[in-house]
This record gives sequence, C-alpha cells and structure tokens, in this order.
Amino acid sequence: MNASNNSLNPWIIPVTLGASGIAGFIAGKLFGNRQVSADRILKLVKNDFASEGAVTGSWINDKAIPFQRFAVKTDAYEGGISRLEDGEKVEYEFVADAYTGSLLELKRIEND
Repeated sequence: MNASNNSLNPWIIPVTLGASGIAGFIAGKLFGNRQVSADRILKLVKNDFASEGAVTGSWINDKAIPFQRFAVKTDAYEGGISRLEDGEKVEYEFVADAYTGSLLELKRIEND
C-alpha cells in the first residue's frame, strides 16, 4: 500500500493559507479604504437620533475634510441634525468618519 495515497499532500495547507492571505490582503487594499457616501452616513446618524426623538431636519456636506484628533488622522464629513426633545427643537452638529460612519464629534447647539 502506498502511503502517499492515504494522506494529504504536505504542501496543500501552506499553499492554501498563503493564497487566502494574499487574497485577503488584496481585497483589503481594494475595498478596505473606501469612503462611505455622505448620504449613507447621514441616514445612519438620523436613524440613531430617531430612536430618541422625532428628527425634524438634517444636513451633511458631501465633501470629506481632513480630520485629526491627537495622533489619529482620517477624512470626515460635517453635518447637522435637529430633533424634538421635550417638545422643543434641539440642534446638533456632528463630524463623522468618512470610512466607518462613526461619530467623531457631536456638539449640541445652544440657542440664545
């Protein structure tokens, strides 16, 4: 009985792992650094705010700007949203990461 017929080729696992690693690296370079659209980010922010009160208005700049906080640098969108809180209109300004949609800054606008 031939032993090579009953066992896997010893090169199959390393070659498969290497090929999948290269494919993952290429996919990350091609798809990993794509900016999320400003409209998509605004929709995400509106959905988060709507869970706590009716959204009455919103806006977002569709051009990403450079943003830095400490050593972290990224591109970000600036926007704003207003909603009803206790029957009164309250406005917020936000800065959202252009790649993940995560809020980087959120500031309540005080009405004088």
